[in-house]
Amino acid sequence: MLRKLFLILLSFFLPLPGFCLELTKWLSLSGTGTFVYQYMAKEKGDFKDRDRGSGVLDLKASLKPTEKDEFFVRASFAQGSGLKEVNPFVLSPNADDLFIDLHNINGHPRDHLQELWYSHTFPLEKETHLRVTLGIIDSTAFVDDNNFAGDEIEQFMNEGLVHNPLLNLPSYDAGVSLEFEKGNLRLSLVGMRSKNELDKYYTWVGGQLTYHWENPLGEGNYRLCLFTTDKKFESWTSTSYKAKRGIGLSVDQELIKKKLGAFLRLGWQDDKAQVDYKSMLSFGFNVNGSFWKREKDQMGIGYAYFKGPERGEISHTHLFETYLKVHLFEYKDINSNLTLDYQYMVDKLRENNKNEAHILGLRFNISF
Repeated sequence: MLRKLFLILLSFFLPLPGFCLELTKWLSLSGTGTFVYQYMAKEKGDFKDRDRGSGVLDLKASLKPTEKDEFFVRASFAQGSGLKEVNPFVLSPNADDLFIDLHNINGHPRDHLQELWYSHTFPLEKETHLRVTLGIIDSTAFVDDNNFAGDEIEQFMNEGLVHNPLLNLPSYDAGVSLEFEKGNLRLSLVGMRSKNELDKYYTWVGGQLTYHWENPLGEGNYRLCLFTTDKKFESWTSTSYKAKRGIGLSVDQELIKKKLGAFLRLGWQDDKAQVDYKSMLSFGFNVNGSFWKREKDQMGIGYAYFKGPERGEISHTHLFETYLKVHLFEYKDINSNLTLDYQYMVDKLRENNKNEAHILGLRFNISF
C-alpha cells in the first residue's frame, strides 16, 4: 500500500512545473523527491557486499497569517530503507529518513508526519527579536547546524558528517524552542520529550550560541553546543539509569568568498550512560563549481574520527567521504541535481577485529 501511495504521489507532483506554490501571500507548499542507490564493497568484516536503493518524497507546507506567526507541517513518504537494513557500521551511510525511520516514529503510532509546529516572533528592539516555537519539532533545526556539512539531501550523506552524533539530537517529537537573536549573536534553547532505545521516555535539553562573523575571507559561523538529558538512560551495569551530557563545536568559514569554504566539528560526551562514542572530530572543505564555471555545482570532502569509550565494543571509527553534485536543470521553481558519492568507513573493534568497506553512491534529487 505504501509503495503504491509513494508512486502515485511521485507521478502527481514531480511533473508539475513550478509546483513550489505560493497559493496566497501567506500559504506556500514545497517539496523534494530524492532517489539514492548505494553499493557497499567489503574490505574486512563478517558481512557481505550489498547494494540497496531508496526513494523519499518530502512535502512541506507553511502558513503565515502575519509576519510574526507561522504554522508549519512536514511529512515524508519513503520506499525502501537502503543500506540501513544491512549496515554493519555504527554510523549510517545515508542520514536521510527512510521507510524504517518513518514507521511508528520514535515508538509512537504515527507514520510519515515529522514536524507540526507553531512559532511566534517577538520584536524587541532594532535587530533584536525572540522567536518561540512549540509542537512536534526537530532539534537539528536549532542546534549543530553547519553551512557546509548539515544537509543530507544536498551535501554529505553519512550521518557522521551531516551532524555531530555525540549531541544525541532528537527529532520529530514534542518540544519547545526559544531563539534570541541580536545582531551577529544568536542563542537557541531547545527542550524535547522523546524515547530511548529501551522505549522509555526521557527529556533532552540543548542549547547553541552562534556568532556570525563577516571577515576578509568571507562569512563565518562559530557555534558552541551543549546538551543534557534527565536520568533515563541505561548505565553500563544495566541496574541503574544515568544522564547523557555533552558539548560540541560547529564551525563553517569561507576561505575564498563564494568559492571555497571549510568546516570543523568537535564533540565530547560523558560515558556514564551507555554510549557508542566518547569524542569526535570532523573537518573538510566545500568547493563551489565556479572553479570550473558551473556555479550551481558543488564538491565536498570530509573526514571524521570517532573514539569509543573504554567499556564499549568500538575502539574507534574512521570515516572519509567525498561527493560531486552536478546541477542538471532548472525550470521555474524546479531544480534538479545528480550527486556522485564515495565513502570509506572503518569500525575498529576491541577484539582485534574490524569492519571496513568502500561505499559508492548515486543520488538524484528534484526540489519544487
